[in-house]
Amino acid sequence: MALVLRTTSQIMGHHAELERRSAEGYRALAERHPEHRDVFNRLADENQRHMARVERAYRLGVTDAFEVGFTPNPLDPGDYTLEEFSGESLEEDVATALRNEETVIRFCLDAAKTSGELLPDLPDTFDRLVRGKRKRVELLGSLT
Repeated sequence: MALVLRTTSQIMGHHAELERRSAEGYRALAERHPEHRDVFNRLADENQRHMARVERAYRLGVTDAFEVGFTPNPLDPGDYTLEEFSGESLEEDVATALRNEETVIRFCLDAAKTSGELLPDLPDTFDRLVRGKRKRVELLGSLT
């Protein structure tokens, strides 16, 4: 059986990994495309803040009672994997970044739906992240 995300901590761990990998990718793009270094570094910094925001919501609401609970709709982490940047061109890297942002948005939306029964404040946090990430999609789209 494939790994599925059944608990709040598993959802949190996968979200942190998505944000960390996304930030690493943006740092690499900042080096690869110095003309857009500020934008890519800002996006990487935002990834770190997003990870911290979700972790803070988790810590404020979690108790052992929540941690033993299981979500009724487990998530498959394989449905939320990020693509590697090819470095072939700015256009290709931006296209990959846009697909990765959409993947993280989809994960946050699905995590918000499934985590609400376990931790009431977490869906609002994921929803706020989605609003911010949609603005990032607009910003990325303006680079090419």
